[in-house]
Amino acid sequence: MLVAKLKEVWKEITLLSTWIASVAGAFIIPLPSWHASDDNTTFLMKFGVFIATAVAGFLILYSLKNKIISVWMRLSVYFIVILIGTYAAYHFSREANTLPYLEKDIVIGDEFIDTNPFEAFEATHGFLPARNEQMMILLGDPEKAWTKESIMNNRVQLMVLLFLCYLFSAGFIISFCNLMILYKEKYTIKVEEKNYEIP
Repeated sequence: MLVAKLKEVWKEITLLSTWIASVAGAFIIPLPSWHASDDNTTFLMKFGVFIATAVAGFLILYSLKNKIISVWMRLSVYFIVILIGTYAAYHFSREANTLPYLEKDIVIGDEFIDTNPFEAFEATHGFLPARNEQMMILLGDPEKAWTKESIMNNRVQLMVLLFLCYLFSAGFIISFCNLMILYKEKYTIKVEEKNYEIP
């Protein structure tokens, strides 16, 4: 009796377990080190992860009504393609908009302040420091070289791209799991029909 009931709701249990795993994973996986350079960033990133998992929950509800394999095949392909593009954009943006300092990344800006310390360093020493050593001159404070507005713009860009990575990865996991479940159901039905036809 219990086994029969579990067989009826195994798809819902599987999708719900996948969603719970994506929620737990998003909160367990540590945020990148650049988020620690601003107090508000941690809260905003956690809120963004919550929104991404909520959207994934709505996708599960949609999967309970729509059982067309071609729809979930397209969604899986769309999500993985967009995820790859978004992750590539995040990776390049992180490389361009952060500098290492004491085993963590600090978000930098695009626009220098009037008193650029790197120009003073070059005038004194005759060369510019390597990119990975620039933050050592600033003692980890990017506002000594870049404007606050440009630093904030880069931080927002990184937050949005990371949020989209979470969103599209959750969407892909849910849609791909649902696709596998639908294929298994279709295959099981075909096998049962063949067994029924055999005299």
